[in-house]
Amino acid sequence: MNSKREFYKTPQAMEPLFPEGDIRLLEHLAIELIERSGRLESCMHPITKKAVAEILRPMNSYYSNLIEGHDTHPIEIAKALKNDYSTDKTKRDLQLEALAHINLHREITEQFNSASAPCPVSEVFIKGIHEQFYRHLPTDFRYVYSKEGQIREVIPGAYRTEEVEVGRHIGPYSGSIDSFMDRFVTYYKPSAVVQHAKVRQVISIAASHHRLAWIHPFLDGNGRVVRLFSDACFLSENLNTNGLWSISRGLSRNNSAYKVKLANADLIRFNDYDGRGNLSNKMLIEFCTFFLQTAIDQVNYMLNVLDIDHMLARIQAFTDLMVSRRKLKSEARYILADVFMKGKISKSDAERVSNLSDKTAKIMTDTLEEMGLLRKEKEGIHMMYYVNYSIQLSPLFFPGLYPNDKELEMILSIQ
Repeated sequence: MNSKREFYKTPQAMEPLFPEGDIRLLEHLAIELIERSGRLESCMHPITKKAVAEILRPMNSYYSNLIEGHDTHPIEIAKALKNDYSTDKTKRDLQLEALAHINLHREITEQFNSASAPCPVSEVFIKGIHEQFYRHLPTDFRYVYSKEGQIREVIPGAYRTEEVEVGRHIGPYSGSIDSFMDRFVTYYKPSAVVQHAKVRQVISIAASHHRLAWIHPFLDGNGRVVRLFSDACFLSENLNTNGLWSISRGLSRNNSAYKVKLANADLIRFNDYDGRGNLSNKMLIEFCTFFLQTAIDQVNYMLNVLDIDHMLARIQAFTDLMVSRRKLKSEARYILADVFMKGKISKSDAERVSNLSDKTAKIMTDTLEEMGLLRKEKEGIHMMYYVNYSIQLSPLFFPGLYPNDKELEMILSIQ
């Protein structure tokens, strides 16, 4: 063990940083991801995209935390978003953890949609993810146990100052983290000549995901930081500008395979035919293939969910259910369909598409607002209704976002 730690004092230990040899499959996958994500970005109104992205943030948080073994029910997350916290300390802490992830993911998305978007491949940005996440966590989450059973405090935004082991992997020597991260940033930053081509940059997102996890720069919280870092890289490359899909969902739903691929990519190269670096080139290719396939699968899932015909059919089914429960009139489907297509509609538009009187239309829009399916906002002299979605009703509009058992419980809890 000590000899390995001695070896991992130099950044050359994490070579190769990019897959070598025949990478035609990776290039094909990168091109497919670029094409499919472009289709997703153009499949709906910009306002609707923002509303969908907002309902996906809790899902992203749910799956990222689930990978770490923290299972917070979506209903509990929905309550936390309304400042309704559990009296049970354990559940409350998990709610706060989910909120920390949601708020940080929103901040990151807003940064990359601004005129002054940061470079995600920088120590300042990566440390910032860790710091902002831990600043909003319950105090108990800042303390972890070492392998020897000693309590250690996690300092937000600070690299670790002691040695770590994760499964079979022994992290680089703590005193060399700065040099490892300097090499990481120098190689993977978008302005690097070797990463100039778009396709190579997309493959680099996959490779950098593993290599950042391999460095394990922080005492704890590395998994979440790595996934948020990958989200930021996708945003930076305009592959997920509004957060319309989640790599965390895909990795979590294939959690066993994800952890096996991560661990395999930690392995020393097998022989002289396995690349020219210290680590296995074959296993890095396998990890990058898995990662990009997972990303494509998530984009395809959202393309199917957000298909106009499918969405209109689910709006119809939801309205029929609410009519049977005497919660809505059947004309509500016209309002929900119109606002999905246009992003927002006026009060007069709601009356027109529903063919209802002013009074009846108002009662209906008020009910839809209470359900979390409309958001009201005054614009000048006009009242506008914006598209909106609620976590509790998400299984009816976006089936499959959460595991089946969770979605069944969410549906059964609908009043």
